Amino acid sequence: MKEETKKTQAYSRHLISKEASEHLDNFNALLSEMMASAEGKPEALNGVTVVEVGQANYPGIISSCMLAEFGAEVIKVEPPEGDPARKISQYGVNVNGDGIPFLMESRNKNFITLDLKTEKGRANFKKLIGKADVLIDAMRPGFMDELGIGYRQLHQMHAGLIYLAISPYGHFTKKGKEFRNIPDTDLTAQAEAGYPALIGDPEKPEPRNYPLKAGVWAAAYMSAGLAVAGTLTALFFKQRTGEGQMVDVPTYDAISTWQGFSHVWGFTFEMPRVRVGNFDWCLFPYGYYETQDGYVSVAAAADADFRGLLKLLGRWDLENDWRFLYDRITDNVEKLKELEAEIKKKLAKIKSRELVKKALDYSSKAAKDPIRGKGFPIIVETLLPRQVLEEDHWKIRNAFVKVDVEKDGTLQYPSSVPKMSVSPPRVKKINCGIGVDNEKIYTKYGLDK
Repeated sequence: MKEETKKTQAYSRHLISKEASEHLDNFNALLSEMMASAEGKPEALNGVTVVEVGQANYPGIISSCMLAEFGAEVIKVEPPEGDPARKISQYGVNVNGDGIPFLMESRNKNFITLDLKTEKGRANFKKLIGKADVLIDAMRPGFMDELGIGYRQLHQMHAGLIYLAISPYGHFTKKGKEFRNIPDTDLTAQAEAGYPALIGDPEKPEPRNYPLKAGVWAAAYMSAGLAVAGTLTALFFKQRTGEGQMVDVPTYDAISTWQGFSHVWGFTFEMPRVRVGNFDWCLFPYGYYETQDGYVSVAAAADADFRGLLKLLGRWDLENDWRFLYDRITDNVEKLKELEAEIKKKLAKIKSRELVKKALDYSSKAAKDPIRGKGFPIIVETLLPRQVLEEDHWKIRNAFVKVDVEKDGTLQYPSSVPKMSVSPPRVKKINCGIGVDNEKIYTKYGLDK
């Protein structure tokens, strides 16, 4: 008897076509290919050599780790006592003296020691750079130049070198010079970009509505992402022209570039952006809401989606006064609170998963509507970190992987993004002892032992 196949459920009118259905039906094969082991597949940056030198600078550490996962040979140069970043760890938790953040961002790297303050150390460094494609300078601005191994000097001896400089204010401004000795921290980078001033409870009076920093190293990872993008672009340019260049990434600037909505707010309302808490600057509803047993995220800002939400919640009586998006923009927060209060009352009476199911069922029916009149209200559960680890979705995508740490057991960490079918990123090793790769790298690059 022919085995019955379950038809893929569509939640968008764009997925009803024959072509889209075939794509969904064949998706498991593509997913299997992308989730399969990277063993035997090519590495996009194979043959690229990256040298990293830094002083407790996590944007630099993260950048080199990303490049290493895509196949570059990354050589981390440390002083004999090691990078102070090794000591940074939550609650002092460490593995043989190395903090968990440093350990996690050491994937695929080679670790050598060079004392750059000595003539012998600088001579070895120049030999190493002479055969490198990229140098990540995560020291304070001017330090490498003072030693005679900064961009000005190295560019003369190696015109094809890509010199990635990462620092709080960059290498080219008066402020960069004035504050060149200030260490780079995620906290200060967020503060300098005005990021925490946008977060916090707007309903509480001063000083209770104090700035609130992001709960993760937002500036470090944003800076690293832009640094890698700049490096890859420079590598592409070098491939075409043979010419290297300097890539300057100020961490305090980097996080600012991700705040485009703040500029739009200022232009639209002719005033600085203010805290709006759970509101969005131009969309409603678009936030986190309490349910009977937790929280959900609701995104139903388009007019049709908003009407769908009202019907789903049984509050069609609200439609007349809040029909259009312009009625729901946050230029009048006090007015919008009236609508939010009514939405909150209904959401608080229903369990999170029941709300999610209602939204999915409604969207499935709406997908068959050729004029999309019913809308697609989006509701998902707002998860706690421990709940994330229990989700099958993340397991299917290998979102958290385990890697053997040399002599120290196993480390579980968030896996690489993006997933790629042909040349995926991968983790081959984590072994970050101080100078652990001296013998191998010194021999390979002809350094004076």
